[in-house]
Amino acid sequence: MTDNHNYKTPAQGTLDWHVPLNDNFASLDIDVEIRDTDANKSNYEPKQNAKFLATDTGDVYLGDGSAWQQLGSMTNVNVGSTAPSNPSEGDLWIDTS
Repeated sequence: MTDNHNYKTPAQGTLDWHVPLNDNFASLDIDVEIRDTDANKSNYEPKQNAKFLATDTGDVYLGDGSAWQQLGSMTNVNVGSTAPSNPSEGDLWIDTS
């Protein structure tokens, strides 16, 4: 089993070893972020809790099972020990001090 995602690793010789592996693949389809342009997000199924990052706009979406719901945008991320001098609404600041 993996520590962070609870994926199952069947022991050698396990009967029906394919069952836990198929469960892993189903989980991967939700756990791994989808990255593509915003215009292409309709090409992906918005599975419950799946994440989509629009590589051209920085917009972040979460699937609700039937549609992609925008969570926010990652267009301006500042990392440092001092606050940004000219922040804008929607900016993300990570304080490293």
